[in-house]
Amino acid sequence: MDANLLRAQMARKGKTQSQVAKAIGISENSMSRKLLGKREFRLSEVQKLCCYLDILDPKEIFLPDSSQKCNEPKES
Repeated sequence: MDANLLRAQMARKGKTQSQVAKAIGISENSMSRKLLGKREFRLSEVQKLCCYLDILDPKEIFLPDSSQKCNEPKES
């Protein structure tokens, strides 16, 4: 997850961390841990975040980049 992109979207929408946490049904502490990478967002939370913050392409924020993906099978 790219927390900086998520924080930037929160700022564009004028939402605080506290407001976002409340909107998706988690505590401020939980939101903080997730933004710091200590916990992962659940799929239901990602869906709520996308609706609340008008995130059109969640892949950019929530899916790992290619360096973090599991090894894909090599073609023969």
